[in-house]
Amino acid sequence: MTDDTDRPDTSLGARREALRQRPDYPRLVLIVALFGAAAGSYPVTVLSASLPTIAQSLGTSDNTITWVIAAPLLAFALATPIAGKMGDLHGHRRIYLSGFMAGCVLSYATALAWDVTSLIVLRTLAQTAIAVSGPSAMAMILSIYPKRDRPRALGIWAAVVALSPAIGVVSGGPLIEWVGWRALFVVQGTTVVIALVAAIQIVPETRARPDTRFDIPGSVLLGAGTASLLITINRGLNSGWDSPLVLICLAVSPIALIAFVGVERRVANPLIAPRLLRRRTFILPMAAQAVLQSGYMGAMVMAPFLLERRWGFRPTIIGLLMLPRPLAFAFSARIGGIHDPRHGARRVVMTGMFTFATAMVLAGIGAQQRWLPVFILGAAVAGAGSGYIRPAVANSVTLAAGDDDLGIAGGSLNMLQQIGAAVGITVLTSLMGDSVSGTRFLVLHLLAAATALVAAGLASRMDDGRRQE
Repeated sequence: MTDDTDRPDTSLGARREALRQRPDYPRLVLIVALFGAAAGSYPVTVLSASLPTIAQSLGTSDNTITWVIAAPLLAFALATPIAGKMGDLHGHRRIYLSGFMAGCVLSYATALAWDVTSLIVLRTLAQTAIAVSGPSAMAMILSIYPKRDRPRALGIWAAVVALSPAIGVVSGGPLIEWVGWRALFVVQGTTVVIALVAAIQIVPETRARPDTRFDIPGSVLLGAGTASLLITINRGLNSGWDSPLVLICLAVSPIALIAFVGVERRVANPLIAPRLLRRRTFILPMAAQAVLQSGYMGAMVMAPFLLERRWGFRPTIIGLLMLPRPLAFAFSARIGGIHDPRHGARRVVMTGMFTFATAMVLAGIGAQQRWLPVFILGAAVAGAGSGYIRPAVANSVTLAAGDDDLGIAGGSLNMLQQIGAAVGITVLTSLMGDSVSGTRFLVLHLLAAATALVAAGLASRMDDGRRQE
């Protein structure tokens, strides 16, 4: 009879422990987490390019269909800091896997949407479930990389997140034309399943703090203040500033946010520690990124309508013409991750801001004059400027927070980015309306350039220490 103690342990826990002993384990975690991030960002560009077609298919307006992109951004803003904090307290592996399990089911459900409302709701729920895994993924990566190697890891992270939509364009554009837009969500659900299976085998658990209570009042107040702010901006532009809903949200937002700050100062275990809110290295990079993101995402969502109205292109062609932006973003993010520790965060971030501002001027001139190569060049340079700053911003914020608060740092960064993106999309698409005027598109691109100059002003006050250990 064979002694059971002589048999090798083939359990999942034993396999995970064996993987942790491998010298390339950090790289394995990075690859798996990046595949998960790619699964979430895969449909963004091709979906943006297909918005006019989807609007016609569902019998809705261009202004309404933009909520397919904007609504998930609002949900990200509310959910990611809370999910990040939950990971800090209870372990990031658990949050990561839970998010992907829900995201898998909801991605498939989105393919069954029967009208524009169900499409917006289902996609928002699916993308939110996947997005809550983002802060945990970043925290798991940073927890196993020494600080001197983090900028490069974050550069690779940002590059893959940008390349994923580009792959979506190449594969998803023709798929949508041949099969229909619903196929895009079936493909996304399948990639989420693969990412989930790989993550179960690979991703590590981080230190949990089960004795620390979660800050429910702070979470409720932050969510109420943020949601009210975003509804005020969106509905104010679309329904008028004297709308009862807008007036109520306009009153609720500052009250809730001021109360949030007061609660955080008093509770023993705040959602966001007041010490972080006083650190310039924590606040300024996030604020600068949020302002730039408003111009970047507003211009990106506007681009497919511009290409359709000014040049009459179909979704597949529009998607291909939008490829230079994410490709340039990915390449520059990798370079930015290398330059951050060499040149300092402030220099890297300001360089990216001015690059983006110049790009928006180029794109606007191309749109006005119907010079397609100039417009595409401007879009590509805009991607390069935005991608270049991403690793430096993320590294600055997470270093300021410290290893015990990596989740809330990543979640807070995501929250402000998504607020900026939602504001930019709402403002620029509202001002765009149904216009086909080249001058209107030039002015909107100049507004996007102005956001970069404001962001550069914020970035100029950042610390510029070279962070190598």
